[in-house]
Amino acid sequence: MADLDREPLETEDDNSIEEEKRSYEPASFEKRAAAWMGVAYMLMLLGILWFALYFPGRDLPGVFPLFLVPVCTALLVVTVRRLKLGAAYGGVAGGAVALIVCAAGIAFGLLMGVPALIAAFAG
Repeated sequence: MADLDREPLETEDDNSIEEEKRSYEPASFEKRAAAWMGVAYMLMLLGILWFALYFPGRDLPGVFPLFLVPVCTALLVVTVRRLKLGAAYGGVAGGAVALIVCAAGIAFGLLMGVPALIAAFAG
């Protein structure tokens, strides 16, 4: 008869529900950097679509190197953070090589892509 007096949703062990729920764990720094890189790529694709809509018949030749910039920037930021924490792959030497390659990728992307982009908008 005691079971009939109890609410139907009431359980014997209320703590079991809290144990099943996982506590909030934010995304790692690398995942957040990758997400921002994805945002940059989506904005670039949106810019390409905008250009195709508002300047029909014109092309964007030579701007593909600009797509190196977001990935190299994200890798550069992650590598700097890992070097700061002392957890870089390959140690300090591997981190330095990664920084040099990322800086070269950013420079190459900007030096090759920006003049082509300016030329495309100039007509």
